[in-house]
Amino acid sequence: MCYQHILITTDLSDDGKRLVEKGALLAAALKAKLSLIYVDVHYDTYHAAIGFSERSYDGVSFADKIKKEMEPMTQNVNYPIHEVIIGRGDFIEQLQNAVVDKGIDLAIFGHHHDLWNNLFSSTRHAINQLNVDVLVIPIKQ
Repeated sequence: MCYQHILITTDLSDDGKRLVEKGALLAAALKAKLSLIYVDVHYDTYHAAIGFSERSYDGVSFADKIKKEMEPMTQNVNYPIHEVIIGRGDFIEQLQNAVVDKGIDLAIFGHHHDLWNNLFSSTRHAINQLNVDVLVIPIKQ
C-alpha cells in the first residue's frame, strides 16, 4: 500500500521534533504529502463560548502562536510540510475531522513507555477510533 497523505500528531516538545523528522523520512520515501497536527486538549466548550484566548492581548491568534512555536521542530526537516493543522478540544474528534477533511491515510503517533502513558494513552484511544492506518513510534526517555 502506498500512502498519499501522512499526518504526524505532535506536541511542542523535543520528542515531537524527533517524531517529525522520522515522519518526514517516511513521507519522502513514499513521496506522500506530509501534514502536522497539534491539538490543544485543554480548551473546552466554555472557553469557546466566551471566545477566550482566541486572540491574546498582543493580537496574535492562537494558531499563529502555535505555528511559531513549532518552527524549531520543522526547520531541520528536508521535506515540504503540506499543512500544519491546529485544533482545540477533544483530541480524537479533531483527528477524525482532519482525517476526513484532508484525506489522511496514515497517522503517526509517538508513545512514551512510562506508567502514565500506559494508563492514559491517547494513542491507544486513537487506534480504536480512527479509520486509517496508524504508525506508533516508541519514544525513549
